Order: sequence, then C-alpha cells, then structure tokens
Amino acid sequence: MNYIKQTLSNNKKIIFLYILLGIFLSVLGTYNIKLFQIILDKFNMGDLTFKMIILYGFLMIMYIIFSYLENYPSVYLQNKLYLDFKLSALKKVSKIDYSKYQKLGLGKLTQKVENGSVATRDVVYEFYFRIFRELLPTMISSLVFIFMIDFKIALVVFIGYILVFIITKIIIIKLYKLKESIVENEENMNKYLIRGFQELISFRINKKYRKEIEKCNDNINEIVNNKIKITLVHETFFTIFALLVGIIKITVLIYAILSNKLSIGSVVALITLLGKAYEPIAIFNVIYVDYKLDKIVMNRYIEFLNLDDDMQLTNGKKVKIKDKNIIIDSLKYKYNKNLVLKDINMEIMSKKKIAIVGSSGSGKSTILKLILGLLKPTAGKVYIGKDKLQSINLNTLYDSISYVSQESPLFDGKLRENIIFDQNIPDKEIIKVLKKLNLSEFYNKLENGLDTEIGEKGILLSGGERQRIALARLFFDNSDLIILDEATSALDNQNEMIVLNLLLDCLKNKTVILVTHRVDLLKQFDSIYVIKDGIVVENGNYNDLNKKDTLFYKIGKKLGNE
Repeated sequence: MNYIKQTLSNNKKIIFLYILLGIFLSVLGTYNIKLFQIILDKFNMGDLTFKMIILYGFLMIMYIIFSYLENYPSVYLQNKLYLDFKLSALKKVSKIDYSKYQKLGLGKLTQKVENGSVATRDVVYEFYFRIFRELLPTMISSLVFIFMIDFKIALVVFIGYILVFIITKIIIIKLYKLKESIVENEENMNKYLIRGFQELISFRINKKYRKEIEKCNDNINEIVNNKIKITLVHETFFTIFALLVGIIKITVLIYAILSNKLSIGSVVALITLLGKAYEPIAIFNVIYVDYKLDKIVMNRYIEFLNLDDDMQLTNGKKVKIKDKNIIIDSLKYKYNKNLVLKDINMEIMSKKKIAIVGSSGSGKSTILKLILGLLKPTAGKVYIGKDKLQSINLNTLYDSISYVSQESPLFDGKLRENIIFDQNIPDKEIIKVLKKLNLSEFYNKLENGLDTEIGEKGILLSGGERQRIALARLFFDNSDLIILDEATSALDNQNEMIVLNLLLDCLKNKTVILVTHRVDLLKQFDSIYVIKDGIVVENGNYNDLNKKDTLFYKIGKKLGNE
C-alpha cells in the first residue's frame, strides 16, 4: 500500500482541486433544481422578478463553466495515476529480493502489472473519488431539498435506498466469482502469448504452437462468456432499478393529487430530485461492483508490490571493492529443499584473475550470485576485505562491479546505448572497440550504424554478436571487479581465445572472476577452482591442475580442449 499512498501524495494538490470542484458542482446542480421550483411557484403566483431569473441564469452559467474546467484535473488524474501505478512495478523490480524475482513469470507479471495498474487507478479514481466528490454530495443535497418539500417522500426515498443496497449485495456475490475467473484466464493467456513470442524456434520445431493456441482459445472462451454473464447481471439490476424509480415517481404524482398539498413547482422539483437522489445509487451500484471486482485484481498487484525488498540495496556500510580481497568461508546455499552449495571456501585476491570450472549444475553461477549479494547464503560468510557482505550497502558495492552473464543481457534499444548505457562517449571510440572484438563486418552491415535498433534481448543478432556487444561494455567501464559468467560461451574456440586475451589485457589492474567450461582458456589465470556437486574439489593454477588424474583435466578432455 506504500506505493499507492506515495502516488496519491505526489498528486495531492490536484486531487484536492478535483474533489473540491466535484463537491461544488454536485451541490450547485442540486440547488439549481430547488431554485427552479421557486421560480415556477413564483411564476404561478405572478410575483416572479428579473432578479430571480438573473440569479438562476448566473448559477447555470457557473455550472457550465466549472463543468468544463474540471476536465483538466479529471483527465490529468485518470492518466497520471494509471501511469504512476504502472511505474511502481519498475520501482519494485529495482529493489525486489532476487530470490522472489526468480519466481515471477514474465507473462503473468506483465499482465498483472497492466491489469493491476488499471484496477488500482479505478479503485481510487472511479470509486473513492466519485463517492466523495459526486455521489455523496448529490445524495445528501437531494435528500435535504426533498425533505424541505415533504418529509414523507424523503422517508420513502430512504427506504428505497435500503432496498437497492440489498439487491446490490446479492448481485456482488455472483459477479465476484465471474471476475476472478476472468483475471486468472487473462493472466494465463498472457503467459502463453509471451512464451510463444519468445520461443519461436523451440516451439516451431517441437510443434508446440498448436497446443498453445488451443490453450489461448480456451482462455478466450472463458473470458468472453464470463464478461457476457457480468453484463447480463448488470442489466438485470438496472431493469429492476428503473422499475423501482418509476414506481416511486408515479407514487409521488398520486400523492400530490390526493393530498393537494404540493405546488406545481414542488411536484416538478420532486420528480427531478428523485432522479438526482437515485442516480448516485445506480452509479454507486455499478462502481461498487466494479470496485469489489477491481479489488481482486488490485490485491494481486499489491501482493507483487509487497514482495520482500532486498534491504541491503539501501542499508548497510558503504564499502568499495577496490584493493580488497574476497573471502568465501564455509558457504552453503539451499534452494527450496535442495542444498546447491555444500561447503565452499575460496580466496579471491585483489587484481588477480580467478576462474571457476565445473560441469553444468555444479553451482558455479550460484557462487557468483552470492558474491554479488543477489542471493543470501543459507550458512557461511562472504567477506569483502574485513567486512561481511551481509553488512554492506550493495548499491555502493555495485559502483565498482561489472557482471556479464551467458545470456548477454541486451535490451530493446539502440546499439549505442546497449554498449555505453548513458555515458557520453564519442562514436569513434565505440567503433574502435567493435573492431577489436571482430565486429567490424557486423557493424558495416548496419543500416543506421550505432543508432540501429537491435530488438528485444538483441533478437536480431547472433549469439556470438550478442556476447561480444555485452563484453564491449567492459572497455568503457571503471569497475574494479569484473565477473564473467560463461560470457564467451557462444563464440567458437578461436574467437573466444582472441576475445578473452583482449579482455584480460584490457583488465590488467582489475580483479576478474570467470566461470567457464573451457579449461584451455585458463593458462593466464592466477587461480582456478574446480567445483563438483556444490564443493570445491580442486584448486591451483593451470599447470598444477592439468594432470591426468585431476577432474580439471577430465573436464577439458571431455570438451575436446586438449
């Protein structure tokens, strides 16, 4: 809820103006009906004055002008709140606990954010704002003016309110279940769409699209059928509501004839005020049902916003990694119930080149994420110099760390920004680095050069091109610790050796941690740790480990690196 409160606080001035305008217009609109009654009665008695007509005309013009002026805060808030609530998702991801983030599916999350932002906006804007700026002022002022004309009719109106609320309660129970089903099917459909967009090659070759499309069609049928049911239930209410209001209006006319107590102006005013008095109830029914349904969606969104944050991003001791050793002491890490790392001990000396080798699933990437503070150890400690990593402010630490993963994290944008982010670097310097990384041929084919859009996750590029572009960032980076997680795995042996040697030359005075399967790349490394089943089984330099009885040698032999 903090995100919602913060968003409302950021827009509090225009919210106050919007609500104030609504109250003013609601009361003024109702008062104009009462004034019209007085004009009719005075006209009937022959003592209507121009002063009264001028007052009525002035108030009518005021109503029209202020109705126009309220468009600005109305449209502003309708769009600003939606976009601010949507932005809250990005703010959340920027500080969410990484272990919680890992469990979020992209398809469901994007739908949850979209639906949640709309629902949260509607709960605030369409429900609470409308109640306090429009419905309550209109109901109260209408009842007051009806009471001033005839107490008995005011009592009938109040009883009608109770009846409508009972009907509303019955309807909501039915609609609640329908909306829940719609939300679940929309999220599932979005999940199928997103993975279908992302996994074209895998799904096409494995002929999975037919089943995915069938699942989407099932979701579509459920969504459409339930939305039809919701509409029919709504229309049932409005039919009953229209009959009730009609009966009350006819009752008023019969009462006026039989009692002979009401003037023509009073009858006209009562009929009009009855519409005004019950109109908020009709609107309230719709927005209350929508509110209850939107709350389902909003709560799902808030569940995401309320996931644990990584408090280390902003709290803790401010530490730089420069000239500091990294010590890993008896480190254990459990994922769900599986002990991924059992007892890891490592010493990574400042400005040295360290490699971590092991088969897939041995825990290499997990070690890196623990060093980065993304994951928190189940037991054991990581030290940066003399400070425990758990006590360090991670945002400060990240100022001096660069990380490139196997996935080559490129984003949807221009080639330039994927290499230098927001830095101001001359184009010729960027092109020079691309040339060093054997990307000249690739670059020369680009129609728009560094301004070429490379697509989401660099989908328009080959795996090797993506990795080299990600590695190009390091040439413009001032970090003291460079972590490379299989960052050259998509390159052929020759290119991988060229690129790695180039990087090591560029990163001479930096600490480098490299995770790789290819042991023949590691001749220049100061220390190599071999991991098997979450344990360090061997440690030494290339010459120490490259012997026939070592696991290191067997890994190299298996991959054909000898």
